[in-house]
Order: sequence, then structure tokens, then C-alpha cells
Amino acid sequence: MAPDPNPSSHADHTGWSDSSARAVLQLMVESVAELVGFEIATMSVLLDGDLVTVAYTGPEEHREYLMNAVDPVSVLDPVLERAESWGRFRFLDADIHQIELEGNWVMLAPDRIDEPDSWHPENVLIGLLSDDDGELVGVLSVDRPVSGRCPGPAQRHLLEKYAAQAERAVLTAFEREELVRQVARAESARRLIRSAAMPAQASLEAVLVHTNGPLLEGFEASGLWVEVFDADGGSWGYARDRAGEVMKIGDDVVDLAREIAPRLWAAQSVFVLGDDATPDPRPGLTADLVDEALVHAADMDLDRALAVPLGAGTECLGLLVLTRNFASPAWSLVEQASALEIGHDVGAAMLMARSLERERALVRELQELDDYRSQLFATLSHELRTPLTVISGNLEIVGGLGLDDRATGFLDAMGRGADRMQKVVDDLMLLARVSHPRHPLARVPIDLRRVTEDVVDLLDSTASSKGLTLDVHLDDASLLVPGDPTELDQLIGNLVSNALKYTPSGGLVSVSLRRRAAEVVIEVADDGLGISEEDQARIFRAFYRTENPEALHEPGTGLGLAIVATVVERHGGQVEVASRLGEGTTFTVTLPAASVP
Repeated sequence: MAPDPNPSSHADHTGWSDSSARAVLQLMVESVAELVGFEIATMSVLLDGDLVTVAYTGPEEHREYLMNAVDPVSVLDPVLERAESWGRFRFLDADIHQIELEGNWVMLAPDRIDEPDSWHPENVLIGLLSDDDGELVGVLSVDRPVSGRCPGPAQRHLLEKYAAQAERAVLTAFEREELVRQVARAESARRLIRSAAMPAQASLEAVLVHTNGPLLEGFEASGLWVEVFDADGGSWGYARDRAGEVMKIGDDVVDLAREIAPRLWAAQSVFVLGDDATPDPRPGLTADLVDEALVHAADMDLDRALAVPLGAGTECLGLLVLTRNFASPAWSLVEQASALEIGHDVGAAMLMARSLERERALVRELQELDDYRSQLFATLSHELRTPLTVISGNLEIVGGLGLDDRATGFLDAMGRGADRMQKVVDDLMLLARVSHPRHPLARVPIDLRRVTEDVVDLLDSTASSKGLTLDVHLDDASLLVPGDPTELDQLIGNLVSNALKYTPSGGLVSVSLRRRAAEVVIEVADDGLGISEEDQARIFRAFYRTENPEALHEPGTGLGLAIVATVVERHGGQVEVASRLGEGTTFTVTLPAASVP
């Protein structure tokens, strides 16, 4: 008897993904047929509760129909009830038992020899292949002995030996296939964890939410718990079962996790718990810690657990615990090794998230500090403006009282000091306004050609009084930019007045504006004192003044370039400086151009 060549009885069972397993079993049935003496031999394995034919040798015209034939295990029941036991094999003698078999059996009828021990066409001879627990894993079937006779003692002995080998081959194939699946699941989990790396704004909680699903699926776990350690000795956890429900973790278990995790990370090892696992204290865990872990596992009704340290470099960042029930397989060595590698991946993501959180906290602190600075500048400016106005007014009144020359000299000095303080106050107020995050930029189209011409007209007398040449080049193309007219006027005015201030008599200051694609480029150059490389890195800071003695002779507040940098940033542009000490300086500002209707 052999499986029925009936196409409708075939199902879409792919069997093992590893083709080498099928090749081994195919070789096995060919050896049985050739060396024991049968024309037909088939191997069926138990897949998803069905017997699926995965290897066949015999007449080629039947191969297409026999391969991947599927039957429920129950088709064996009538045979097993009546068959004679020959070790692993069961022999049903059709001369004694006339039964009607269900399922995909077919009679291949050769000419029967006229002998007492001749092979009946409806005889059944199957070998039952079992695992170590006696559970059925496959069936080896043979039919049509070459001799035409039922197997004698010698053939039965050979059949038993081959059945034992076939049994081991099937178990090995199942183990190999399970190994392939474990590796595939673990690699899938790693890919998902690494995928999209993590969003740049990811928090630690986002990392854990992102990795929760892949870890549960990749390791076929019933639950997951991650405890994250912070630098201050505290920790916080994330525990979910497969349905997404929160799992309660006691403080004593958390304390134990803080003890175990660094030891496992240092030893680069995992810790397996479960009735089928022998806890091993060698990976850095003391016997007391192992015993405590076993007690907690029993109290929490954990069937199987895999504890994995999380970290990056030499730093242990937390502990991951995956759980399974006894209906699932034990943690294999492949899964343990994969979980340890994933501990590195999750640890790296956690370290990045922790760094991002620290950076975000630092940014918040800097923003708060910047807000405070802007408010302080605004407050000081307003508080100073009133007394300065009073001082300036009284100095003007005193100047009209007809003082002698000496008193007038003192009065003029006080006036110059008041004017300088007023300039500082004005710059502070402007810097506070353009720096304040709650002072939005109101953009309107501004013609920088007109702004530059106004600035040059205002400062032309200053250039002439110092014996400087003020050269202006304005592009014929549109020089419109979206922005604030007052701020842009201050930007160009500060750059040109600075160039005039730090250029000795007889020098040249050039101002040029040009259109470049979707940008307007402002360039203010001089052949004056120049700026050292060290100062270039700091000149845009508020109140910074160079240590160059020649430059310090010129009065200034140290706020002009800070205002320039802030205005440029608010307008979505860039400012660059190129200078060599004693040779001059060039400031280049690039601003987005306004679209021309």
C-alpha cells in the first residue's frame, strides 16, 4: 500500500525551508529501498498535525502525485489497531485483516507469487518515528519487496536499523528547521529594532515602545520587562504582556535586576530561568543571587524567563527580561546568543535616546537662559533710559547758564559719557527685541538697495572726515528680501560703521550688494586693522571686544556684531567673516531673496 496519487489530496505544505533536510531524507528512503530490497519507500513527517510526504523513491510516474501528499494522523489508526509490532515497524497482513483504509492509500498490484510468505498487494509496512518523549514525528513506509516475499528476520533487522537512522534524521531536520526559524526571528527582530534607527526626537520610552513588538514577536515571548537604570542610582521600568497589558513588577525584583544586570553585562552573558533550565552562577552571578531569582520567578508564576543585560561599551544601561510559558519551547542557545546581541542594539538606542534627552534638557536650559538674558537686557535698558534722559536734559540746562571754560569742559565730558551710555542702552534695547523668542519677525518686502543708499548717505560724512574712500556697488537685479526694515537697516548700518571705525585714514571701505540665484549677498570689505583668528570665533558674542590695542582705541559697546548675527539668523540667512590681522576684513551676509511678482 502507498499514498494515493490523487491531486485533490495535496495541500500547500512547504515543509522545511531548509532544502538540505529534504535531501537527507530523500537519500535515506533511497538507501532503504535499494539495500533492504523494496521498490517503493516514502517518508512522511508530522507538520502542523498532518503527515506530509517529503521523500519518495519508486516508479517516476507516481512522484508528482506522491510528493507533498497530506493526510491526518488519524489515517494510521486502523492499521495500528490490528497491525503486528516489529520494533519500530507495524505490519498489517492483508491475508488476515481485510480492512478499508481512509485517507490517501492506494494499492499498487504486482503479480503475486505463489508462495506461503508472498507479499499481498494490500499489505501495509510502516515504521513509526518518534522523539525522545515517544511522540510521533514521522512515518517511514515501504512497499513491493523486490523478492515478492514478506520480509524475513534479516530484512526486518535491516529495516529496524534504517528506521532508527531515519528517526534521527527527522529529529535532526526538525531541530535544524527550528534553528533556522529562531535565527530568522531573531534577525527580523534585530532589523526591526535597527530600522528607522530611532527618530531624532526619540525618548527612552519611545525606544522601548519601538522595540516591544519586535522583541515579543521575534522571540515568541509571552511578556517583556525592561528596567532602565539612571546615573543617579534610580531606575524606571516598562513591562507589558503580549496583549499589551501592564505587568506589575515589585520593588524587590527591581533591586535584584540592578544587582544582576551589571554582572551579566560584564560577563557578556544571559541568565535562563525555568523548570527545564539549570541556573548557572558562573556568568558573574553568585549562588545567592541565583537562588533569589528563582524565588521571585516562582512567586511571579514565571514558567520560563530569559534575562538579558542592556548596555553600550562598558556601561550597563538596564535589564531586559523575556518570558514564555511551558507550552512554548525552552530558550535555545541560538536565541540566547541573539538576545545578547540585541541587548547591544537596544542599549545603543537607549544610550542615544538618553544623550538626546540630556541635549534637549540643555537646550531648554539655554533657551530659558536666553529668555532671561533678553528680559534682563530689556529691563536694564528701560531702567537706564529714564535717568539718562534726566541727566542729558539737566546737562543741557546747565550748559546754558554761562559757565566758565573749565566748567564747560567738564560739562562736555559728561555729555559725551551720557551719549555713550545712551548708545549702549539703545543697542541693548535693540538686541533684546531681536533676540526675544516671543517677538516674531514681521516680514514685508524690503528693497536693500534703498536701505543701503540711506545708510551710505548717513555715514558718508564720517568717511570724509576720516579721509576714507567709501565705494558702493549695487547690482541692477532685484535686491528685495522679506524682512523687518528697522532690523535690516541696523544690520547694514552696523557693518558699514564698523568698517569705517576700524579703517585708518586713507583706507578703502567697499559695500556691494548682488543677486545670486534665490539669494541676496551683502558684502562689506575694508583694508583696515583686521581681526585675528582667535577673535573671529568670538566677535558675534554680546559685549565681546577684541584685545587688539589699536581696536580698543575706538569706542564701542561690543553689541553691534551680536545684533548683526541675531538679525541675520532671524531672517533665515548666514553671516561669514574673512580677515587677516593688519590686512583688512570682509563680512559677507546671505539673505533669502523675495520672490518678484
